[in-house]
Amino acid sequence: MRDRALLDKIDLHLIRVLYTVLTDRSVSRAAIRLGMYQPAVSAALKRLRELSGDPLLVRSGSGMVPTDAGLRMIEPSASILRAAEVLFSDARGFDPQTAESTFR
Repeated sequence: MRDRALLDKIDLHLIRVLYTVLTDRSVSRAAIRLGMYQPAVSAALKRLRELSGDPLLVRSGSGMVPTDAGLRMIEPSASILRAAEVLFSDARGFDPQTAESTFR
């Protein structure tokens, strides 16, 4: 690992905020989607900016626009979130008492 100290400062919650803010292009809309208060999303975005060394989103005439670095982070952050979902859904395994699928 190149920078262990940096990795120790990143958690899945920050990745969710990163992906949501970048795709919604709005801190307020991201807060609603995440079920968070806007100041908490702003604080997380501040941490993400410090960690990345990039503004990630900048204001424009039409709202917020991802920077080039922000655009490059969209797919990797989505991939991390998908991997986490698979990791934990696979760990729970199949439970016939709670399964909602129909088997024929």
